Amino acid sequence: MQTTNVSNAWEARFGSSVVASPDGRRRPAHTPEQMLFLHRFEVLLNKRRQHLGRLAPTDWRMRLIDKALYSTYQDCLALSVGDEARERLRRERGASPG
Repeated sequence: MQTTNVSNAWEARFGSSVVASPDGRRRPAHTPEQMLFLHRFEVLLNKRRQHLGRLAPTDWRMRLIDKALYSTYQDCLALSVGDEARERLRRERGASPG
């Protein structure tokens, strides 16, 4: 019976792969968990932008979105993708009116 090294199977898929970013630098690919929280952060940024003109900043719905954004940002920091989250926030601030 042939044995397989489970850790090597995971490493080949998630650990050592490298992707080229738009700026040409090579960076390690993100784990599925990191991608989940980065995507969640971006979805919340989009929700905030959609509701910004219709709701007052003190409205409970805007406050809820802001709290969810902060919590997701903290998750991104814990998963070592805080730089990517900050870059997405920077792009959002640059694209938003005002």
